[in-house]
Amino acid sequence: MESPASKSQPFQWFEQTFARLEESWNAIQVGRQGSYSVERLESFDHYCKTTSRVRVISVCVLTPVPPLVTIVLLECMPLRPPSDGWAANWVFWIRLAMVAFIMAFSGTSQMVTLVPDMNLTFIRNQLVACLHTILYIGGLLLVAEFVAFPIPLMLYVGAAFKAIFVPVAIILVFGKQTFSPNAPWHQNLQQHMSYFRAYMVLSNIYPLYKVMYGFLPVAFRGIVVFVMPIWRLGAKCFVVRAIRSLEDFMPGIVAMTVDFFTTLFASVCLSTAGSVYLSMLFVGVDVGQSLLEFREVRANASVVFELPRDRHASSEHLQGGSYRRTSSRSFTNNPKASNLIALVLAVTRDPTSFHIASLENVRLRACFPHPLSKEQEAALQILGETNIYATSQRLQMSKQRWSLHVPRRIRVKGATIAPTTSNIITTTSTNTEEANTTFSPVEVFSATLKHNAASGKRSKALVQQSLALLFHCEYLVLVEYVECIVPLIYLIFKLALENLPNVVFYPGGAGNFGPEAALSIFVFALLEIGSLILLNIFIERKFDYSPLYQLAFVLETQVYLVQPMLFVNTVFLLQYELEHYGKVSTNRQWSVFIH
Repeated sequence: MESPASKSQPFQWFEQTFARLEESWNAIQVGRQGSYSVERLESFDHYCKTTSRVRVISVCVLTPVPPLVTIVLLECMPLRPPSDGWAANWVFWIRLAMVAFIMAFSGTSQMVTLVPDMNLTFIRNQLVACLHTILYIGGLLLVAEFVAFPIPLMLYVGAAFKAIFVPVAIILVFGKQTFSPNAPWHQNLQQHMSYFRAYMVLSNIYPLYKVMYGFLPVAFRGIVVFVMPIWRLGAKCFVVRAIRSLEDFMPGIVAMTVDFFTTLFASVCLSTAGSVYLSMLFVGVDVGQSLLEFREVRANASVVFELPRDRHASSEHLQGGSYRRTSSRSFTNNPKASNLIALVLAVTRDPTSFHIASLENVRLRACFPHPLSKEQEAALQILGETNIYATSQRLQMSKQRWSLHVPRRIRVKGATIAPTTSNIITTTSTNTEEANTTFSPVEVFSATLKHNAASGKRSKALVQQSLALLFHCEYLVLVEYVECIVPLIYLIFKLALENLPNVVFYPGGAGNFGPEAALSIFVFALLEIGSLILLNIFIERKFDYSPLYQLAFVLETQVYLVQPMLFVNTVFLLQYELEHYGKVSTNRQWSVFIH
């Protein structure tokens, strides 16, 4: 007779295999590819303390409005059939000039953040965009006159023109030394160009992916649902490789490119699924991916949460064992006692008091300057002179190709970390007062740590793991936000387009976007909004900070990165099926429109 132990072996093997696969999958996710710098953490803390919740909500709600209004207004410009010729379609050329200006202005605006040494003023940015637009439209007019109109694959031809005319316009405005290796901004410009090339590659691949989906018979379109996560992962790895040096901006860039494209593709597929089963399959796979991310964040959050929870020794030290049990339990019962940002900042601001000799894998400075108060900037300058934190050169030497050497799931039995410094929290209790005072956990940990030199490793682990967790949470909340706004942008655009005359120049014409399609997109958006709310509740209860503040922090402080990406994505991708941009006829009854 087979023993129970032998029966359980296959299940143990399956469990271990699943755990290894999950760990391997999590290891290549974007949330594992970096961590916060101390400067970014200080900037985020400053933002939280100086920004109201009303402003945070307003930033989150209003961020997608400008690009959405722009694309709807562009569709309000009435077009004529392409068969009337390029001269009769003068309104289309005006529209195309506006699109070219928007895209050029958006692209160069990112240089304000990524190439600050160039001193790109608003006037210079306008000059670059105007020169590019004139050259771009002039080149396309010549092609339309001597080749054909609509120009086959117009936006792909236009992309080649952009690659030529944008550098020309920049040189005309800034001079020949712009791209010189001796220019003071050369390294930053190269980083920007690496990011920009990756962005343009992805934006041009997306329409091809849509075309491939259109070629598939309806019965086999479910295959795309399972291929899409693989494509998404590959695209993320491609972008991460291109922007490795922009670690502080990595979550925002990846979310606003790869996740924007895939969510838009999912929205398009949902609207054209024609099957409840296929729609549920798309939604189910998306929800499954979100649950995997939630599980990973929850596991890492639990590890960080356990690091500073050894209260018994702290209470004995403070009050000689007479510390009140109610206070001892406060850390567990009161989630607001575990303010993650305060705990980590206390250690990073005064690491020597926490018996930390070196934080070689922790970046003191961000890749580019962040908004800080004068006091914070002065404190960072002092910390920079201590050589405790990694310089950019030392950090690059300690990095692997794909991830930092940051502890992933640090398993500890207990900790006696006291994350505080004298300039943040001061305990002035007398011996008489101590007998009747309920100390905050931060005060308890601080008093313990000052007398516990062995806690240095725990403090170091707390900093590394917490900075990595904040990086992961930022990326996750950005993904959830993108997955909320993209279906809504697509839904509003399609509903507006159905009531405008230009709808006849899009595939299917009027009536192609019916109530069933609108309902599918709306339900999809509601699910994503619910997911964002759940994430906010979980993080806020666990660590006493709202991910919505993290979201608004990115959207507002990185506005020169976020808004250009939203404008280009929205204006470029939502109208790429317009008949005037050229079409490729297939052997089917319909035509597939691409750039």
